[in-house]
Amino acid sequence: MPSSRRLLALLVVVQTALLLPASGVHAQSSAPPPPSVEEIDAWVEDAMARWEVPGLGLAIVHNGESFLSTGYGVRELGTAERVDGGTLFSIGSCSKAFGAATLAALVEDGRLSWDDRITDHVPWFRLHDPWTTQEIRVRDIVTHRVGTGSNQPLRPLVVDRRDYLTRLPHIEPAHQFRDRYGYTNDMLVLTGHLVETISGTDWDSYARERLWNPLGMTTTTARMGPANASPNHAEPHAIIERRFQGNAATTGLPLEPVPWQYAEDVTVPSGGVITSADEITEWMRFHVGTHPNPPLSRSSVELMHTPHTVIPNPSSWMPFEGPGAYAMGWSTGRFGNVTAVGHGGNALGFNCSIALAPEHGFGVWATTNRNSELPWVLTQWALGRFLGTEELRSRDWHAEHERSVAEGNRRVFEAEAERQAARLDQGPSVPLEAYAGTYHNGYAGELRIRLTDEPVPPLMPAEGRLGRWDGTPGLHERPAASASAGASGSGSANGAAGSAGQPTDAPRLVAEFDGRERPVQMPLEHWHVDRFDAWFGDVRIGVSFVLDDMARVTGVEMDYYGRFERIP
Repeated sequence: MPSSRRLLALLVVVQTALLLPASGVHAQSSAPPPPSVEEIDAWVEDAMARWEVPGLGLAIVHNGESFLSTGYGVRELGTAERVDGGTLFSIGSCSKAFGAATLAALVEDGRLSWDDRITDHVPWFRLHDPWTTQEIRVRDIVTHRVGTGSNQPLRPLVVDRRDYLTRLPHIEPAHQFRDRYGYTNDMLVLTGHLVETISGTDWDSYARERLWNPLGMTTTTARMGPANASPNHAEPHAIIERRFQGNAATTGLPLEPVPWQYAEDVTVPSGGVITSADEITEWMRFHVGTHPNPPLSRSSVELMHTPHTVIPNPSSWMPFEGPGAYAMGWSTGRFGNVTAVGHGGNALGFNCSIALAPEHGFGVWATTNRNSELPWVLTQWALGRFLGTEELRSRDWHAEHERSVAEGNRRVFEAEAERQAARLDQGPSVPLEAYAGTYHNGYAGELRIRLTDEPVPPLMPAEGRLGRWDGTPGLHERPAASASAGASGSGSANGAAGSAGQPTDAPRLVAEFDGRERPVQMPLEHWHVDRFDAWFGDVRIGVSFVLDDMARVTGVEMDYYGRFERIP
């Protein structure tokens, strides 16, 4: 209870700070005029070169009206097709605000209440803790306070949202229910399922009817097929070889186009919405209160912007500094003298950032067709340039984010150096065939360890920041040369440590799960003793076999997936 009271007190402080009249309204008389389009163009072109971005979409709303909606660079490297205001980009977690808005639409239509129990509408839903299962309410699932986290490793294994959600009881929560802020994609998966259950239609169709059509967002979609059929869509790009070289925002490494990949029938609207600068302009005008045909009441919009869960230390994608809060599908906090509302998004080969200052009728949205910090740099620069104090206008946002990327890479490299130093020059403790068999746990299902000399195709192309898990066959697949290190690594032997000299057709162990559209196969590379590494794109998965006192293999410990018991 003392901890809960402190949390409640902090939330009251944050809410009070965010809901005070913005002093920035009075500061505008001494602020410089907004930048010219020519100044913005020059800044963006220089920034794209600095961050090595192929293409960028940009939309700015000022005084409630469209100030700029345009594109820069190319849709795909090696082509002359330019990005413009109508070019479609995948916006990643900036989709979460659309998820919250579809719930608000159901509330306004009287088909749902924010305080309804989830089990009133989805009776089979369960979490690890029975009490939380019974108490979780609709507003909890879009405010990042349930504790479930984001189980991306499930994405390539499950067939739909229900399959995904029924596995959540098998994992312990990252924190107690309503105890603190904890970013989650899981609960937005539940949001999509809840909307579909109550509306009787798929989430994309409901969002189109209830939100996008009233706003004139006619090409916005949560389906890759229509987006890729459009003659005006951006192609995602990723670093060809990123293993141990740096995160996806690192510059100086070669890029290439990669397939669009997203587990749309599973994870939308935690991500997956695809839109353009022209159409996101209408979304921003709706949120700042100037759209002529709003699909929701102003009270619903204000509720979605209202602080719910304290964020003591904001992430770099959040458009504020110092303590803030998560609202409903939006983060919110103070940026200088302005209350800002915004979000960041990341998908394979795309990054996105949106920031609003509703009291000022201002909004900015930026997206790139590679994983990059530039959208966040650009939204912070624009907030500062249009509404900020002199200190914010003079900040070198590039340098701050470059330091963040460098620091993240430093930690990764140091951890890898420590891992290498601890490696033992010792081969497997039993013959490879002793590891082969079938294993099971409730979270990931059946795991098959096979010994084979058959070639194993790469899972997917080079991955986004911290790795991605949307391992479905992409639309318009690229040739094998576009694959990540998983392709060349798939033939490496997994016998004794230091076995690089063995022929590539030597038998090797492969971990295999049942996948959504095809088996998920990950070749195992021997590390030392009974420890192997599997690679999912750029995500390294440690695989440690468990042996009993008689040197019999009885189980497997697998990073991200947990403990598997061997099936006799």
